[in-house]
Amino acid sequence: MRLHGLWSLRAATVTLGVAAAVAVCSTAVGVAARAPQALASEPSAALLVTSVLHDVRVRSGQSVRVVYRIDDETAGSGAGSVVASLTVETPNGSVVRVLVRGRQAPLGVAQEWRGRLRLPAGKYLLVAHARDAAGQAEVRAEPAWLVVLRTLPPLVPSTAGLRRAFAWAAHRAGRVSVAVVDSRGRIHGFHPSRAFTSASVVKAMLLVAYLRGHPEPSAGMRDVLRRMIDYSDNAATDVVYGVVGRSGLVKLARLAHMRGFRPSGGWITTRITAADMARFFRDMKRYIPDRQRRFANGLLAGITPGQSWGIPAAARPMGYRVYFKGGWLGAFVLANQAARLERGRVRLGIAVFTDGNPVSGYGVDTIRGVTERLLRR
Repeated sequence: MRLHGLWSLRAATVTLGVAAAVAVCSTAVGVAARAPQALASEPSAALLVTSVLHDVRVRSGQSVRVVYRIDDETAGSGAGSVVASLTVETPNGSVVRVLVRGRQAPLGVAQEWRGRLRLPAGKYLLVAHARDAAGQAEVRAEPAWLVVLRTLPPLVPSTAGLRRAFAWAAHRAGRVSVAVVDSRGRIHGFHPSRAFTSASVVKAMLLVAYLRGHPEPSAGMRDVLRRMIDYSDNAATDVVYGVVGRSGLVKLARLAHMRGFRPSGGWITTRITAADMARFFRDMKRYIPDRQRRFANGLLAGITPGQSWGIPAAARPMGYRVYFKGGWLGAFVLANQAARLERGRVRLGIAVFTDGNPVSGYGVDTIRGVTERLLRR
C-alpha cells in the first residue's frame, strides 16, 4: 500500500510535470507563431530625404518660385506627412533666410514657395528640412543652387526719350548721327555708323593710348595731356601724337572693337563713328591703367567752361557727372561730342556728330537738343 501509494504519487507528479512542460512549450510555440504578425504591425522608422527640385537664378528683389519635396525611403512605407522648412543657406551651411517654417507637407508631393528674394548678389543654397511625428530629422538633403544677380540699374534713356531724340535729329539740317549706350549696356542710334571727321574728339583716344604706354607720366607730360584735353590745345596734341602715332591709335581702336575707325592723314582727320565713340566713352575705364583713372577722369570732367557746350550743358543740370570731349572745324560747320554720363547707378555713353551745319552754333544746338530729349523723363 505504501509503495503503491508512493508510486502513484510519483506517477501523478510526473504526469503533472509533463503536462506543465507541454503547456509551457505550447505557450512558447504560440508566441513564436504569433511573433511575425505582431512585429509587422509595429511602425518602422522613417528615412526622410528632402529635395529642392531645380536651381534658381534671379535678380535681387524679383519674384521667384521654388519647388521642393520630402520622401520617405523606408521600404513599404505608406502615405503620411511631416513638418517641413525651406531655407536659404551659404555654401558652408549658415542660414541666411527662412522661406518656409514648420509647414505640414505630405510625403512624396511637390511643394511650392513663391515670393521675392532681396539678398546681396552671390551664390547660395536652397535646402529643405523635415521632421516626422517622432521628431526624426531627414537623413539626407539634396539642395539646389540659388544665384542672386545684381539688380539692374534704372533704364535710361526711356523708349520715349529715344523716340524724342531721334525725331529731333531727323529734322535737323545737315548730317546728324546719334548713338547712345543705355544704362543696361544696349546701344541705340540714329545713323550711328556714319563716318565723320573726328576733329578734337580723337584727343580722348590719344589720352588713353598714351597712358597705356606710359602709366607713370612725368609732371611735364601730365601738363601736356591736361592742355590737350582741358583746353583742346593742338600744339600739345601734336606732342602726344608724336609719341602715340597712328599705330597707337589703331591698336587702341582694335582693342575697343571700333569697327568704323579709319586713320586718315594726321590725327585731326581721323574718321570715326558715333556708335564706336559712345561705346568707347562708356567703357573707357577698361582701357586706362588703374592708377591713372582718376587723372584721366579729372581731365575729361574738367574741360574749360567755354568748351562745355552740348552734352554737358544739357546733362549737368539734371545731376549727371559728365566726362567728355568735343571737336569742331571752321565756324562749327562740323561739331562733334562724345561723353560718359554717370548718376548713381546709371552710366551712359553718348555721341552726337553733326556736319554741314548751316550757321555757327547750329550744330551745338543740335547736340544739346538731342541730349535733353534723351535724358528727359
